[in-house]
Amino acid sequence: MNTELFRIERLTALDEAILQQMADIYVEAYAEPPYNAGPLWDREAFLARTRRQRDRDGFQLELARSGSGDLIGFAFGFTMPADGWWAGSTTEPPPAVQAARKFAFIELVVQRRWRGNGIGRALHDTILNTRLEPYAILTALAEAPARAMYERWGWIQIGSEQHTTDSPLLDSLVLDRTQQRSAD
Repeated sequence: MNTELFRIERLTALDEAILQQMADIYVEAYAEPPYNAGPLWDREAFLARTRRQRDRDGFQLELARSGSGDLIGFAFGFTMPADGWWAGSTTEPPPAVQAARKFAFIELVVQRRWRGNGIGRALHDTILNTRLEPYAILTALAEAPARAMYERWGWIQIGSEQHTTDSPLLDSLVLDRTQQRSAD
């Protein structure tokens, strides 16, 4: 990882100007196959979801900036309370995951031309290394390259989810952070 190419920056508040820059990167990434800019991944859907999510308990946002300061990627999530789970879910989580507070890892997006430089992994690890929740959860499209990347990073599929009626079926993944901490 060449950290001279980029830096990670934590924001404590997400203002509208940064949100619009994030949306530009998001729309570019989700125009690619297998997403193909479907309704779940259009700009307005992203903006509406993110405006709601930024007010959630434990919201954390990490930005990746190029050496010249341009926004080139981001990752964010929030704390999902004990007994909380995805909206519209189709698979119940394991009881231990359900009963615990969880970090819902919502987005990890890097501009196409910056991929392959360790930026996604740096964003992922920066967030997770600061979280106290025993589990992290996310959903991913099975055929997306990111899905295989999460598996390489230790995430395990525990079911499938369909967040809304117009959403595709997504794999539900968990990262058991208690196992990670005991291995450190």
